[in-house]
Amino acid sequence: MLCGRHVRLHDLLLRGRRNVTKSVVRSHSHAPSRIRNIGVVAHIDAGKTTVTERILFETGKLRSPGNIKHGTTTTDYLECEQRRGITVNSAFVQTSWRDTLINIIDTPGHIDFNFEVERSLRVLDGSLMVIDGTRGVEAQTVTVWRQLEKFGIPSIIFLNKLDRERKNLDMCMSSISECLSTVPIIVNQPVLDDRNQLVDVNDDFSPETLTDIVESLAGVDDEMEDLYFSHDCDVTRISRAEIRDCIVKLHRKRKIIPVCHGSGITGVGIRSCLDFITSFLPSSDTVVSRLPAELQNSVCGVVFKSSLDHNKGVLCQARLYSGQLKARSRLLNTRTGTVNQVSSLFSVDADLMSQMDSCQGGEITVISGCKDFRTGDIYVDSSWETRTDELRQLIESNAVLKSTMTFGKPLFFCTIECDDSHQQERLEKSLKAMTFEDPTLVLRKGSFGEFELGGNGQLHLSIVRDRLESEYGLKCKAYKFRVNYLETINGEIEHSYSNEHGELLVQVVPTEQDTLVSVSRADPITREVVHQTATSCLAIGPLLGTQLTSCHATITLTGDLANHAARSLADKQKVASLARSAVKEAFQCNINQVVLAEPYASVEVEGPMEFASAVTADFITRTGSSDYDLLDPLSNDWFHMVGKAPLSKLVDYVSLVRGISRGQATVLKVEMSHYSAMAEEESRVHVNKLKLGQT
Repeated sequence: MLCGRHVRLHDLLLRGRRNVTKSVVRSHSHAPSRIRNIGVVAHIDAGKTTVTERILFETGKLRSPGNIKHGTTTTDYLECEQRRGITVNSAFVQTSWRDTLINIIDTPGHIDFNFEVERSLRVLDGSLMVIDGTRGVEAQTVTVWRQLEKFGIPSIIFLNKLDRERKNLDMCMSSISECLSTVPIIVNQPVLDDRNQLVDVNDDFSPETLTDIVESLAGVDDEMEDLYFSHDCDVTRISRAEIRDCIVKLHRKRKIIPVCHGSGITGVGIRSCLDFITSFLPSSDTVVSRLPAELQNSVCGVVFKSSLDHNKGVLCQARLYSGQLKARSRLLNTRTGTVNQVSSLFSVDADLMSQMDSCQGGEITVISGCKDFRTGDIYVDSSWETRTDELRQLIESNAVLKSTMTFGKPLFFCTIECDDSHQQERLEKSLKAMTFEDPTLVLRKGSFGEFELGGNGQLHLSIVRDRLESEYGLKCKAYKFRVNYLETINGEIEHSYSNEHGELLVQVVPTEQDTLVSVSRADPITREVVHQTATSCLAIGPLLGTQLTSCHATITLTGDLANHAARSLADKQKVASLARSAVKEAFQCNINQVVLAEPYASVEVEGPMEFASAVTADFITRTGSSDYDLLDPLSNDWFHMVGKAPLSKLVDYVSLVRGISRGQATVLKVEMSHYSAMAEEESRVHVNKLKLGQT
C-alpha cells in the first residue's frame, strides 16, 4: 500500500526533527466504492484498541497482535500512551479485507479527550462501536453515540469480552435499546461450549431467534412488516437476502444498529465483524451525493487536525470528499478566503508516512504548505476564489460541510514550569505548538509571568506534561491543579460615563444565559464597534481577569453620540476607547457586586454493589453535596450513582474512588454542568486565596 521511503508521523507531526524524503509516490489501488473510512469508538477500557489490533492481525497487516500492557500496539505509538496503557491521540491505520481498503481511526475513550474523538468523527463514513460485554453501555458510550448522531454516522456494535465469565448478553442488549434509544439487531450468534466459554460465532439462527430479528425489523419497516404477514408470520419463508437488504436499508437510515459478538483478546468474531463492516457500512463515495452539486466534481475536503512542524510549518490531516488533489495544487480556505499552495501530500499509516503525488476523493491524507489551514476548515479548488459569497451559502446550507465543531471552556488549569529556568522560551514555543494542535488547550500567563495551561481534565493536562518531556525534551512539572472560575454579578449595575468623545449608559443585569451584549440608539456601524469592544471587555473580569458569565449588558449611546455615525478609522477608535472605558469603570465602581462563579460538574460512578455505601458516603463528605441519586441498576449486583458537586471538590476524584473501591468502581463521568454564583464573602476569601496561589 505504501511505497518509497517512510518517515515517522510521530517525529514529523509532533517533533519535526527528521526531514521528509522526496520519495516515489504510490498509485491508487482501490476505487472509492471499495474504501471504508471507519472509526473505532468506545468507553475507556471497553477494548477498542485490542479489537483494532486484532483486526490488523486477522487482515494480515500484522504477524502477531500487539499488547497494550507491553506497549506494543500499532495505534498507541506515543510514549505516554504506551506507558499509561490508554489512547490519547486518534491514530490512523490502513488495512484490506476481501478487496476493500479499510481506513481505521482508533480514537480515545477517556472523557478528557472528547474533542479528539469528535474531530475524527467528522471525516468518517461509519464506525465500529465496541461495548464491554460484561458491562453494557457506559457513560462514554452514550457520549460518543450522540456525537455519531450529530454527524449522521451509521455504526455497528461489536459486543466485546465475551470470553469472560461475567458476560451478560441480555443486559447488554437491554442497555443498547434503553440508553441509545435504538433497535439492536443481532447479526451473528456466539457459540458457547459446555463450560459457557466462547468458541465461535455464526449466523445460523434458530427459528426463535430469527423470528425475534424479523419482528424487530418489521417494527420499524413497513415493507418487512407486509412481507412478514404475507407469509403468515413464517420467517423460514423470508430469504436471508431479503432480511440482509432490510438490515442494510434501515441501518443506513440509523433506525437500527447491527450487533455482532466476539472477543478482541481471542480473536473470535473478528473476521465476521470485518464482513459486516464491508457489507453494512457506507463506502467513501457515498458522501459525494450529499455535497452541493456544484462541488461534487471538484476538489472539496475538510481539515480535521492541524499541527506545527519545525521544518515543514503547518501540517494538516485532511479528508478529501471529492475530486483529485495533487501536490502543488492551489486550495481556497473557505473560512479565511485565502489561497494556499500544497507543498506535499503524504499517505498515513499509524506513525508512518509516505509521500504521494496525488489522492482521490474518499481518501485521508496529510497536507503540507497550507499555512492558513486550521482544524475544521473546509478547502476547495482555488477557482472558487472569485465566488466566495456563493461558496459560503453552499457550505452553510449543506449538512456535510457546515461546521458544527465547538471548543468548550477549560475545566481545569495548572501551572507548567521547566526544571531548567533557562528553557522558558523553548517551553513557551512548545506549549504554543501543542495548543495549535489541540484547540481545547488554553495557554495564558499568570500574574508572575508563569505559564498557566487550561484543559479538559487532570489527565489531559498531565499528558501535556508527559509529551513535553518525551517529544520536546523538556523536563517540566505541572502543579497547582485548579478549576476554571468565571466571574458574574449578584445584582444590577447601572453606570453613566462620559469623556471628550461622548456619553454612554452601561446597564448590566444577571441572567441565566451566557453573557449577552446589546447596543441601543446607534447607527449600524457604531453599534458594531461598541458591541465588539464591550464583548471583549466582558471577557476579562475585574476580579481575576477571567470571563464574565450569566449577565446581560446593555450599552446606550446618549447625547450627540446617539446621532453620530462612526465612519472614519479615527472615529471608530474614539468610540471603541469610550466604550472600553465605560464598561471597565462600570464594573470597578460596582466591584462589590462582582463575585466568582464556581463550576459544578455532573458525576457518574458505577461499581459492585458492595461499594455503593462507601462511594456515596465519600461523595457527601468530600463535596458537601447531597445532590445525588442511585439509579435502578441493570444488574442487581451493580450500583450506578449520579450527582452534582463543585468541580473544585473533585480534583483527582477518579483515583480516590478507585482507592475506596479497591480499584473496582469506575468514575464514568466528571463533566461540566453549570456555573453558580458564590456568596459575596465566600467569593472575596476565594479571590484572595487564588491571588496568593493557595487554591
